[in-house]
Amino acid sequence: MTKNIDLPHGLRQRWTTLTIYAVLIIFSTLSFRTASAHVISSEDEPLCTNSANGPEECNASYSKLVDYETANFDPATDNDHDGEADGEDFGEEVDEDEDEEGDYEEENEDWSPECLDRYDDCQELADENECESNPGYMHFQCPESCNTCDEYTDSYERGEWPPCTDKVVDCKSWAASGECAYNTEFMQKECQRSCMTCFVDTNQFGISQSLPSEDDEHYSRTVQVIDESIEYMKKLWSDSNPDKNRINYKCRNMESDCSFWAALGECQENSDYMKINCAPACQSCELLDIRLKCPITEDNKMVYKPGELNALMERIVDNSDGKGTYLQYNPKAISRPKIRSDGTAAPGVEVDGPWIVLFENFVSEAEAEALIAAGAKKGYERSADVGAENPDGSHEEDVNDGRTSYNAWCDEELCNDDPIIGPVIQRIANVTETPVENSEDLQLLRYEPGQYYRQHHDYIEYQEDLPLRTASPKLGSAVLWPSVLDDEPEKKDFRTDHEALEVTKGIKYGANAWIHTRDYWKAEENGCT
Repeated sequence: MTKNIDLPHGLRQRWTTLTIYAVLIIFSTLSFRTASAHVISSEDEPLCTNSANGPEECNASYSKLVDYETANFDPATDNDHDGEADGEDFGEEVDEDEDEEGDYEEENEDWSPECLDRYDDCQELADENECESNPGYMHFQCPESCNTCDEYTDSYERGEWPPCTDKVVDCKSWAASGECAYNTEFMQKECQRSCMTCFVDTNQFGISQSLPSEDDEHYSRTVQVIDESIEYMKKLWSDSNPDKNRINYKCRNMESDCSFWAALGECQENSDYMKINCAPACQSCELLDIRLKCPITEDNKMVYKPGELNALMERIVDNSDGKGTYLQYNPKAISRPKIRSDGTAAPGVEVDGPWIVLFENFVSEAEAEALIAAGAKKGYERSADVGAENPDGSHEEDVNDGRTSYNAWCDEELCNDDPIIGPVIQRIANVTETPVENSEDLQLLRYEPGQYYRQHHDYIEYQEDLPLRTASPKLGSAVLWPSVLDDEPEKKDFRTDHEALEVTKGIKYGANAWIHTRDYWKAEENGCT
């Protein structure tokens, strides 16, 4: 199976998303967007091909859905960064010590004043330039590989022990996605430096700041700007006001000369650039609130109101409207809530789960072939997750080993106006009861043998004991699930997760349609996507 692009958590209060796949459709909702549907080629149809051998079986290209309702996987125990707690089988509980004082003493004892790497992969990470790009983790966890023994020893001698550091290599990216606000308890324990519960240097909020020569007339003022910006950021991060927490994660100096420029008066002379890209130096983080740039107008209504998402899913599965609209797709609930919207019990449902609905015959073979041809015409590139949100509202591309597929974006001219593909897009809108204007361009995917998309991490996967649901690919089928709450459709349902397992034979194709709760086309025109 495949999975959605990762959305930064800063968008959680505005959208939910919907994705679709070119011959297994997966429908999922994320906050800010609404749902997603994926279509993937079948195990035994010509769409699942190998260029050398003709039709092949796409075995092991399954969809795995993970329920996080009772999970407790902690990435802090994932020392080899493989997504599982070290020394534990997936699904087993990790022992936790409830004695906080004992934990602290044990933690102190674990930190030796001797400058040594704490993990086996430190040198590999250092070779990947992590010492420079991720100092909050690397300088203390891998001081030997990073040649930061002086910093390590100085911290010990000053009594700053254990040092101000992140415990997990992903802390920086998690913090840049707003996790310090959304997963506060976990992040403040495991990612103290990235969440600024302790302070060391300006590299905690962006790029490390450069100083001019001591002979430069602006040297003293630059030092003052740096000191003031550190105090400003301390105050910002210690503020419990949710409005501040919404924007402080993207308040970063994007240039090493931000403080020097601020000392020159550029925050006033070049305010449009400086107050966004050098916000800590200019002390202007409040201007990064996207609600100021992109307010939601009264006429831009949400597609789903509280209670309407469950009602839609019940109409699809139970045919409660009596019209048989969805019967042609033979919908089946793989998982669903135990109680219906009217308060009655759903028959045969023992586990109260999130909605996961399987459709059959949603896409014809001709439509699937047209989608695959469109991807080839557009040209495939390496898939990337949406990375950290930049201060200006744009997002970094995150090409990583967790997602190795290729994708192509199918624009309006290539897909929406196509006589074969256009009806598929309209069909998705009809089934999900959303306007076509709420959808982004189709994202066409290609998975070759050995390629995969690891477990989705829109949020931190610190949970375990996971009930799993697996769906095998079949030509024309689709899987639909919401990942927002029915009673609060702008809040994420943390029980669902999914991944595309590794393809062992043949080629797997897919197409995502990202559908938002509000008009996406208009938002894109206004630079608000």
